[in-house]
Amino acid sequence: MSLDATPATTGVFAGLKVADFTWAAAGPIATKQLADNGATVVKVESFKHPDSIRLGGPFIDDKPGINRSGFFADFHSSKLGMSVDMSHPDALEIIRPLIEWADVVAESFRPGVMKKWGLDFDNLRRINPRIVMLSSSLYGADGPWARHPGYGAQGQALAGIHGMTGWPDRPPAMPKGAYSDSVSPRYALSALVAALIHRERTGEGQHVELSQVEATAQLLAPEILAYQVTGEEMTRQGDAKAGSVLHGVFPCEGEERWIAIDCVNEAQRDALSGVLGSPASDNDTVAALTAPWDAFELMAACRAAGVPAGVANKASDLLDDDVLNAHGHFWPLDHPEMGRLNYNGPAYRFEKTPSELRSAAPCLGEHTEAVMTGILGFGEDDIARFRDKGLLQ
Repeated sequence: MSLDATPATTGVFAGLKVADFTWAAAGPIATKQLADNGATVVKVESFKHPDSIRLGGPFIDDKPGINRSGFFADFHSSKLGMSVDMSHPDALEIIRPLIEWADVVAESFRPGVMKKWGLDFDNLRRINPRIVMLSSSLYGADGPWARHPGYGAQGQALAGIHGMTGWPDRPPAMPKGAYSDSVSPRYALSALVAALIHRERTGEGQHVELSQVEATAQLLAPEILAYQVTGEEMTRQGDAKAGSVLHGVFPCEGEERWIAIDCVNEAQRDALSGVLGSPASDNDTVAALTAPWDAFELMAACRAAGVPAGVANKASDLLDDDVLNAHGHFWPLDHPEMGRLNYNGPAYRFEKTPSELRSAAPCLGEHTEAVMTGILGFGEDDIARFRDKGLLQ
């Protein structure tokens, strides 16, 4: 693949060069925002230990494969992918020129991994004094748990999310997915942009270090403050919502069809009673009344009556959603193994620097040779020599 057409000329991050060592979800979600907005992002994977998210489904056509994960695909649009044996003692022969080229180095390993490779911030800035490094880990770079392994499920539990999820008379429920993986990239990106602005003004690089647990704890700021002020421990509330007279997710006609309804005052509850043809006195009553309804018809009737309501959409519903399609949310991109899929685009719009998803997620090592020759300046003889050493596949 030629890299001639790869660099974006538009996008808020056009011209930014990123060496992306992130893996799993929390790191790649942040660097995806850079890539989809013009940055040249080179994702570096060790072919002996590829990104673990490649091994997680759903897989296209339900056939597992290193290049067939929809989970991986969603976080890596617009990126270039190269694979190097990062455990090889000579790996820096390839990686050093990448650091010299880059504006940003991003990583989301357990603290200590980058240092083991000779890529901690002190070494990076010796190679490139203007480098901005982003490090994102579950517990942060220091403290008693810094090197303890963990994933998003543990992170959101430690941040208090599990304790707030479920019914008050039952054990905590684990939400699907990991809040820490979704929340922390937004903090990471904001901090990274601040560091880049600082470098524009001063010429100085710096190290941005983020704890995913701390970022996620921000979601419970009101509950933490309430406990300090009142001494009352906020806990699981089931369907209840403070400030609403009726709130819940109710069954509708069909298999696993549900609708969320929230009446914040008596006028809205009276309007819901009118829609349902019977008093909406409590959640059990409302559930019996909504059960015969088509979920989308009930949503339309509620909205016409001024009652906040929304169908609990399935993935298949989202692809056909009128609002998402009107906003151009999904981007069709072609992948060598998965074919054409609709990728999630950014949930924001830049008027003067529009986002653009330029390519599907890379196969493992898809752009190794192109990056080596087109960005790092190596020749074919160099690539053959690196292969002989076992540095490249």
